[in-house]
Amino acid sequence: MEKLSYILLFILLLAGCKGDNPVAPVYTYQPIWSQPGYNARNTSNPYATKTIMNPVLNGVEEWTFTFQGTNFSDGSQFCVDSRGFIYYLHQDYDSPALYKFSAKGEVVWKKDSLIQWNYCGISLNSDESRIYVVAFKGQSGDKLYCIDSAGNEIWSLPNGTPCKPAIGKNGTLYLYHNSILSAVSPDGNILWQNPSILILYGVSPLALDKEDNIYTISYYHNIVKLDKYGTIIWSYNINDRSAGIVIDGYGNIYFNGWNKNTMFCLNSDGNLKWTKSNANGFSTPVITSDNKILLSQSKYITAFDTAGTELWKTQAFNTSYAAEGIMLDDFDNVYYLGDCFPIRAGSISADGINRWEYNSADMWGTLPPPVLIPQGKFLFAPKRAGKIRALN
Repeated sequence: MEKLSYILLFILLLAGCKGDNPVAPVYTYQPIWSQPGYNARNTSNPYATKTIMNPVLNGVEEWTFTFQGTNFSDGSQFCVDSRGFIYYLHQDYDSPALYKFSAKGEVVWKKDSLIQWNYCGISLNSDESRIYVVAFKGQSGDKLYCIDSAGNEIWSLPNGTPCKPAIGKNGTLYLYHNSILSAVSPDGNILWQNPSILILYGVSPLALDKEDNIYTISYYHNIVKLDKYGTIIWSYNINDRSAGIVIDGYGNIYFNGWNKNTMFCLNSDGNLKWTKSNANGFSTPVITSDNKILLSQSKYITAFDTAGTELWKTQAFNTSYAAEGIMLDDFDNVYYLGDCFPIRAGSISADGINRWEYNSADMWGTLPPPVLIPQGKFLFAPKRAGKIRALN
């Protein structure tokens, strides 16, 4: 009889595992990204191929790459795939090009003639076979380009607007096109546009939550939440610009005002929860894996919980310079640049202990944020970059 009972129990367990009786998923309150670029590789895709982002241990130079030319536009952002390949648009007026580098700084390929006058963000699709960038060639005007990982153009869409596309679950690109908030299919077809949401040039960052709701800053200085079909859910006026929007695992939204030097926290319904003063307006808050909010405040990096309670505060550098471009590795170690002459780079641990500091000696003027390479490297460039540099 006991043997029969075990057999029946085994049959019941098998029945419970059938596809028509699924196990309910366990909801996680871990953020789907930790910074505006969705990860330290700046892919703009919460669903990009996962890899371990190893710590940068020493903060010493490993390699540099010097570009030809002397007449540069403002800096492109980096984008790094899970194997450590780096995409970067070098904006030399005389010989512009989109580059793909290896993690060791070797040129894999170079696509000539693409350029952007000012802001340029590069996004990566989920299987890393394509990148998306808004640029132009000669007198062609801005286009949204889709380029494969071998450097071949797949398609382009005219009337592009410089921005960094956010990539949704099914590969949809959410971006500004012809200055209007739009959704574009992976094949380059416009799915919808919302003419009431216009870009605030160069400072209309896009973020996605776990349901592919869209968060952005409109021309009228509103933080706007829309569903994935472009319908407005709520709007909150900040009367300011912002460098980026981040969302914690509970759906709270954080951003810094450029001119007000204030960090705002809104709840998931778009209502103000709390603010923090002395925020670095040109930086963006960062969310750790356990929902701590890291903020560049004056010369400090400060950690808060989701209620706004201060947890710790650490001076970013041994000077009074503020931290910019804050990002995290997979162990919540913190990395950042200092906008100074020359540019400095630094790192502190997950509990706010200084790890290392680097003085570049020959670079100044930050604009593009740094990135991490999975092999434990920190990559950065100045504004109007003649050189890029990797630390290990």
